[in-house]
Amino acid sequence: MANVADLVARIRSFGANVTLDGDKLLIVNREKLPGSALDFIRQHGKQVAAFLEHEGEVEERAAIIEHDGGLTRPAAEYLTKLLFSTPPAGVTPADWSWFVGKAATVFDDAVPRRAAA
Repeated sequence: MANVADLVARIRSFGANVTLDGDKLLIVNREKLPGSALDFIRQHGKQVAAFLEHEGEVEERAAIIEHDGGLTRPAAEYLTKLLFSTPPAGVTPADWSWFVGKAATVFDDAVPRRAAA
């Protein structure tokens, strides 16, 4: 199966989008898409929906880190991607948790904060 993240990025590059409306996929500007994209979405709807749910969780977590932690949006997004990432092969969950915790500390100490509102 093709990479769902790549497919969603390609859909968006055409000026279309696929979103979740409850438990249904909604294709915005479907006329801008080649038929192969629509076929892929139909065949792999569950995987596309799971990707979109995860993408929403990542966006929500980044917004929380940005707001509550005072990080800039790019820094919050970078840290969020790290938090949601899978440990590399050979790295134990405990070691990965330690690493991510240390990375968060580095962000707290070194990353520029957004201006106070």
